[in-house]
Amino acid sequence: MMTTEQRLNELIAARLAGAIDAEGMAELESLLHRHPEQRSTLALLEQYWEAVPAAVQSPESAFRSIMAVAEPDIPSTGKIKTKGILSRYWRWGAAAAILLGIFIYLRPGSQQHQQIVRTNDGERKTFRLADASTVHLNGGSQLRCVLDGSRRELWLEGEAYFEVAPDPARPFIVHASGVNIHALGTAFNVKAYHGQSTCETTLLEGAVEVYADKTPDSRIRLRPYEKIALDGSASIAAPIKKINLKTIAAAIPATKAVVAPLADSSLTETAWVSNRLQFDEVDFEELARLLQRWYGVHISFRDEKPKHYVFSGAFAGETVTQALDALQLTEDFRYEVVDNTITIFSTSTKNKQ
Repeated sequence: MMTTEQRLNELIAARLAGAIDAEGMAELESLLHRHPEQRSTLALLEQYWEAVPAAVQSPESAFRSIMAVAEPDIPSTGKIKTKGILSRYWRWGAAAAILLGIFIYLRPGSQQHQQIVRTNDGERKTFRLADASTVHLNGGSQLRCVLDGSRRELWLEGEAYFEVAPDPARPFIVHASGVNIHALGTAFNVKAYHGQSTCETTLLEGAVEVYADKTPDSRIRLRPYEKIALDGSASIAAPIKKINLKTIAAAIPATKAVVAPLADSSLTETAWVSNRLQFDEVDFEELARLLQRWYGVHISFRDEKPKHYVFSGAFAGETVTQALDALQLTEDFRYEVVDNTITIFSTSTKNKQ
């Protein structure tokens, strides 16, 4: 019969490997609540998992790296008191067992390397894939990555910036909101949040081909500093929006897509990678969604008028209230904060709960 410790190790390994379901997560949280000392073990393993690709180190060297972080001051000689040290050894053994299970699952030569990374609102992560590509994941996003000997496929919900390691033998394809982005060695940004009607792709380096699931033969090739927005649910790759009609890819029929040069506006699309929230001429309702994901808060409007205010600007180290105070310098509105919820209203609206 499996012990509590063994079950906890199994669930942690499944979570790190991206093979845990909602029921398993609930069980894991319950066990961690009963054994809070194991949260530090999980935190160490998560830190390693997100920082180093699975194929880089052997299980033995990975274990030694984690143990060096976990217990840097263990004496090499002399007597050691046994009280408390057995729990350390058990924790080390558990970490080793978990790592071994993960590396067996994702070792080089195995059928498939799979990784799932999630971010909450207000959280951003940078990590490497097993092929040495680097991914920056914006707040409120999820990325599932599957790599094997012939392909590199990723499924995105949210926003991510990819720095793709060249490997012509294995195409690098990102799927998001019914749209596919096919790249070789390149750097590009994809934005496709849940509830967003379009998938936006911004290319900074190299080349990508973008096409919808429903129209695989209508492929649009981007060059550096071009951006495209496609609706993957449409029956044809129809124009999403007009951008002053200046297009580099003039040969692409307007009935398929609009491809517009970004010039300096590309900084707006990728500023978040440098920990800066930048926005150009967005209404307050859209900006509120950006602020929610950026700061991890909930924002609502008490009346309609402020929703239509239009803002441009950038925030980096400001708190959410400092950001709202800055916005108040250009438009007339008020806000109130209760716990993690912010309510915005016009100055003419009575302050009612």
